Amino acid sequence: MEVIEAKRVSQRFTAAAQTYDQHAAAQQRICAHLLAMLKRKHPLCFRRVLEIGCGSGGFTRLLQAEGVVGEWCLNDLCESWSPELTKRMAGERWQWLAGDAEQMAFPGSFDLIASANALQWMKELPAFLHRLSSALAPQGLLLFNLFTPDNLLEVKAISGQGLNYPTPAEVQSWLAKDYRIWQMEEERIVLTFSDPMEVLRHLKYTGVTANATGVWTKGKQAHFCEAYRERFATSEGKVTLTYTPLYLLASKQ
Repeated sequence: MEVIEAKRVSQRFTAAAQTYDQHAAAQQRICAHLLAMLKRKHPLCFRRVLEIGCGSGGFTRLLQAEGVVGEWCLNDLCESWSPELTKRMAGERWQWLAGDAEQMAFPGSFDLIASANALQWMKELPAFLHRLSSALAPQGLLLFNLFTPDNLLEVKAISGQGLNYPTPAEVQSWLAKDYRIWQMEEERIVLTFSDPMEVLRHLKYTGVTANATGVWTKGKQAHFCEAYRERFATSEGKVTLTYTPLYLLASKQ
């Protein structure tokens, strides 16, 4: 089982701060899907919103453009996102909550708690989801995505490294005591790249494999690229990388 170290995750995403938005095509698609789910259920008007793992503000931007929010509380493990968020949130009533969300006391209650592309990094996710219910106002909404076990299957097959992602049934069981699930959807996003080296750049520039350990020697990299091309090449000579997001919208019981 993988070990998720907050310090390592923070370092990898900090290193990707200047490249994330340019390379995070799948993550941006996931943010858009989350907002579409929310729009189908609820008017985009909230008194207070808490976003866990806001990163560069991908989901924040979308809700900001289409919704009305009285007060934002934006959390992320990485301090490096703060300057850009400060510019983006000019004129808004907002708080920046830097640090590990699992160790944090949240200020007050919220009508919406949202998280895009972040909760897979939690060490004790079932306990964290339970604790979030106490931060929701009555009938407050929880909107988030995780990933299912086939996520980044190509990388895990070659390197043997990756997170242990939950099944949809496991996530349902975690939520059952505290939430009513309104929507749960799965998607398969297959990105194509010219070669395995481009895949490695994508992973580095988005911080996706922030839990990875070990040193990449030239020999190890060459082996990875050769095996990747052998197993995951398309008929056009490109290679694939698969994301499998699981989207959930729930309300407090």
